[in-house]
Amino acid sequence: EKLPRMRVAFACLVDATHFYAICSLFSYAGVLCADLEWVNDRNSAGFAAGWLQSSNVFGRVLTSSVWGYIAARYGFDVVFTITLASLFVGGLLFGFCTSLVLAMLVRSIFFGVLNGWAAVFGPYCATVAGEKRQAEVIGMVIAAGTGMQLVGPAVSGWTYQLIPEFPALAPSMIGSCLASLAFCLFCLLHFRDKKTSKSVKNLPEGSEGSATATKRSITQLLCRWPVPLIICMRFSQGFALFAIFEVFPLWLISEQAVGGLNMSEKQVGFLLARSGIWSILYFTFVFPRLTKKLGGRCTSIIVSVLGIIFSTLLPFCTSEWTANLAHMLAASSIFSQFAVNVTFTNNAAGPADRAIISGFAVTVDTVGKAIAPIATSTIFAWSIRTFGMAGHGLVFYIQAALSLVNLLFTLPLPASVENAHGGGENGQEQSSEGTIYGASETETSEEGSSAESPRC
Repeated sequence: EKLPRMRVAFACLVDATHFYAICSLFSYAGVLCADLEWVNDRNSAGFAAGWLQSSNVFGRVLTSSVWGYIAARYGFDVVFTITLASLFVGGLLFGFCTSLVLAMLVRSIFFGVLNGWAAVFGPYCATVAGEKRQAEVIGMVIAAGTGMQLVGPAVSGWTYQLIPEFPALAPSMIGSCLASLAFCLFCLLHFRDKKTSKSVKNLPEGSEGSATATKRSITQLLCRWPVPLIICMRFSQGFALFAIFEVFPLWLISEQAVGGLNMSEKQVGFLLARSGIWSILYFTFVFPRLTKKLGGRCTSIIVSVLGIIFSTLLPFCTSEWTANLAHMLAASSIFSQFAVNVTFTNNAAGPADRAIISGFAVTVDTVGKAIAPIATSTIFAWSIRTFGMAGHGLVFYIQAALSLVNLLFTLPLPASVENAHGGGENGQEQSSEGTIYGASETETSEEGSSAESPRC
């Protein structure tokens, strides 16, 4: 059965648009704060940049669970319409902001409160892919998103200050253009399907014709093992993901006297572009094969170990190229932890409850993402001001510790996170989803035979 290529392309484009809006700021946030005189100098930029970058995720905390309910009850189309409109308007408004408070407010509302993509990403990919080809679709979407997480800051670094009066306007307008393109594709898909009756493709799989998820106790769903453990992993991973986004550019632009590389925003952009190209290639060709061969849990263990190693090595890099190499490997390891944790969430929840559990999981990991830029940028600015060069590696050691947490939490996960299991109250409702990433512990063939999957 062929994949619905237009819907796959749409999911990739929305993910890229979402991550451009969120992450394009990372390459020039510190410079913007200094240029608009929100701080005294670039070495102090971390105190303001962290709040600016956390504002959107603070807004998302308020509504992520709500978006899960909306998707389960009314379908994905409602979520996509509001999300793409908010990304378009928010991109335009942010470019004209010259006040820190106003900039934070715009990002909080339009990129946070009204942005529902993060809450429905997992369930939508599972619905589009069908039962047997989910790994392919999620791999494509993650490749597009993680590539944009690194290419986006590169592009915004190149276009920053093209309009001197509003230095952030040019990079922000690129985000609005991406949102417009995604909305055009959404309209094309919507009108193409309008001729037919409402399809289950517009609803999360397992929700059509069923009120099971809404009748169940939310507390009961969240307490079903191993959901609580995965929720904790999502928080830790969310913190780690935005921590490296925030701290790495701040370290690059800081002065060599305090352990930085004293790079310009253009140099930072080129470095992130190279990391972005690697990320696209890695998630397109390497990561899907790795998870298929080893399974999700073994993959999580491996990438967690690599995250520990290269996060620890980063502050010891003294040249652009060594820093680039260490960043490529550290960032791809952290992104891999994110990808595996999303599939753990999907498989632990089951199709009937996936949208609701995913919405809550996104709320929790968004809390981590909201705290990370503020905490890590403040710690970085404080550590280099207090200890000078001796303190510039502190935040990277915290980053390594978060990968260690992910490793320790992966070890007790049951086999059910790799072979999606029943979500019924008595365990009778079996999922037809199969494994999103990686091999199942046992996989029944059409003839009824069973084969053991690779173990770590």
